Amino acid sequence: MSSVTQVAFQLDDRSLAAIDALAAEGGHSRAEVLRMAVRVLLARRREDEIDAQLAAGYAQQPQSPIEDRLADLSVEGLAAASLDW
Repeated sequence: MSSVTQVAFQLDDRSLAAIDALAAEGGHSRAEVLRMAVRVLLARRREDEIDAQLAAGYAQQPQSPIEDRLADLSVEGLAAASLDW
């Protein structure tokens, strides 16, 4: 199990009220709402990093026109299939 560190910081009254409202709506503690927010922020940052790496990779070695067309056909096929995921 990973260790846990307590962190203290300041928030403006409006932000704190919004956090308390979220906590009340979801049946969570204020601390849990803040932990969830941090996890979401970190996940988004990681997704952005991965997107940037993919973009850099495709910039270094772009898809060929044939690969572009095959990708388009795949998307068209999925759209036409009316899959119920």
